[in-house]
Amino acid sequence: MDDEQAYFYYYVLRMEARKSVVDALNRRIKTSDHRSRWRGITLASVNEESVDYARREWSKNYSVGGFQGFKDSWERLNYKFKAIPSHFNIAVWQSYEDVKVLQGMALGKPSRGKTHLTINWLERSYVTPYFRGGVMLPILACAEQYAKLLRCERVLVKDAADPNEFSNYGYNPYSALGRGYIAKELRDGTTDGQ
Repeated sequence: MDDEQAYFYYYVLRMEARKSVVDALNRRIKTSDHRSRWRGITLASVNEESVDYARREWSKNYSVGGFQGFKDSWERLNYKFKAIPSHFNIAVWQSYEDVKVLQGMALGKPSRGKTHLTINWLERSYVTPYFRGGVMLPILACAEQYAKLLRCERVLVKDAADPNEFSNYGYNPYSALGRGYIAKELRDGTTDGQ
């Protein structure tokens, strides 16, 4: 498969993963409280708009919680990952009336043998209004679904700021690749808890 075909193939897989997660969330959202939390959510690709928003708006709020941003900018990270056709990316947007807020982004890539998908960069917004539903849920669900489509055995998160936050989603320390990784094993094409 040439580069153009590879980019298109993996783009379609990423879109299918997002669609699958949206469909699953829509089936599970039953109460008006849940509907109001998830109203206006869009799962999209990391692109120039999301990178520009993060640069302009997120940096204004980096002192919240002590987070000061990553060493590399989202623009630089996105540029590096876009060179890998099979890379993982997601931008979570939420619309409030006429305002569009980028609630979170993530970038990652599968291993060469496609045994695992690693989320290398994940950041949530500190811009108000915050996404009350928890931005990690759609990001991790999309990563897990994309990993299943790639036939990966697990999803890894590298250097999570607070690994304990991921335990509610089934992630545990993973030492096979050294320190700094947490993982969720994917079993028989499904994830635990789905």
